[in-house]
Amino acid sequence: MNEPQKNPTAEGATGKKPMASTLMKLWSSFQVVLWAVVPVIVLMVMIILVIREIHQDTIEVAPIQVPTSLADTGLTPAVVALRLLDQIAAAERVVTSERVVRPNVELVGQKPDFNVPIAGISLRTLADIARNLIGIAPRRVSGEIILNDDKLKLRLRLAGHGQIADIGGFALNQVDELLAAGAPEVWRFVFPKLYAWHLAQTLGVETEVRERLTRLLLLDGLDADAERTVRALIGRSFLRSGRGQEAYAIFEVLVANNPNDGGFIYGRGRAQFLLGRLDAAMEDYARARRLDPGAFWIHTGIAQVIRARGDYAKALEEIDKGLTLRSDDPTAMTEKGEIMLRLGRSQDALKLVQDALVYDPYSPAAHLLLGRLRLAQYDGKAALEAMTEATRRAPTSMDAHLGLAEAFLSIGRTAEAEASLNMALSLGPVPTRLEGQVVRMRSAFKEIGDPAN
Repeated sequence: MNEPQKNPTAEGATGKKPMASTLMKLWSSFQVVLWAVVPVIVLMVMIILVIREIHQDTIEVAPIQVPTSLADTGLTPAVVALRLLDQIAAAERVVTSERVVRPNVELVGQKPDFNVPIAGISLRTLADIARNLIGIAPRRVSGEIILNDDKLKLRLRLAGHGQIADIGGFALNQVDELLAAGAPEVWRFVFPKLYAWHLAQTLGVETEVRERLTRLLLLDGLDADAERTVRALIGRSFLRSGRGQEAYAIFEVLVANNPNDGGFIYGRGRAQFLLGRLDAAMEDYARARRLDPGAFWIHTGIAQVIRARGDYAKALEEIDKGLTLRSDDPTAMTEKGEIMLRLGRSQDALKLVQDALVYDPYSPAAHLLLGRLRLAQYDGKAALEAMTEATRRAPTSMDAHLGLAEAFLSIGRTAEAEASLNMALSLGPVPTRLEGQVVRMRSAFKEIGDPAN
């Protein structure tokens, strides 16, 4: 009897059907899960992003209203808002390019973000809607440009603060200059520490710096951290003016309240140096170094003390250590120039001080050194120009007024030299480091028969 023959093809097809059916069921289940879960995940991600955006410190720059004559030239309210945004960012860049001390350390991660609202739906728009729903007031800069007697005036307002700027006197073609003048006033209210650094670096006259910073201390809502920064910058201004006693009074209090802040201790050391307390200055520098081993500027303070003690070779070695760490530090360049002058290398000193003035054109110490170098080169006219600039930058600097007296004397303008000497002596007691210079000048007046009082 013949056995029925098996069909292998049919058997294979029968075996594959359950597998295909299983795969189809799995795919169908995966699609159901995909369409159910993915929208939930996307929604959760969006909610997280919106919440994150809500909590970001963001300030909107609203369109700035402009006169029709400006709008007709393309300077529409939206364009002017963007330009104001550029100037706000530029004011920040000026501060964070500081080469002298610590703003990059102090300001990192604390600044609010600025933006100009865009039309349509965006993450920021959703965040704004959510803020309104939960009652968080928006932070917004608004304002207008006014044309009055062919002069432009800018008024700016910040939500929650009212009017924050009222600046005028600019020509029709000076819109960017007008916005540049107004932009820092925004920082005054949203981030006073940055505004304080801006004043310290851009005003250029130390008496004005101290006046404006003192006014900033009266600002409502100034927190303790910002107040410390403002007071330290006032102390820094006194240091730049050679006013050791005033600087010491400020940094002594800051150190007492912040004993582990190396920057404040270094500032006190600088004041000690100006007062002739060399050992105390070195003690402060050593303590500041222990607290902040990477502070390149401490080498400058140490070099100044060593120079004052007369060891110019060792002082040069010390200042070069600082310049190795930060070759573009103008304070260190100026100190190296002082050392070079005493070593008789006036050309090297001149190159250093010229470079220092590129980085810090407002430095009274650099202008004063330039004047001394010109005197050493018997160029009385150039010396007078440099010393005049030093006194302009630091009107209360005894060093600068004594230098100006020397410059006047070098070109035979005795009466003006005497007036400058008397001005210097009127600024207070003569510190030990300047006593020799005063004696020499008085002797010079006696030799020409025109003694100073």
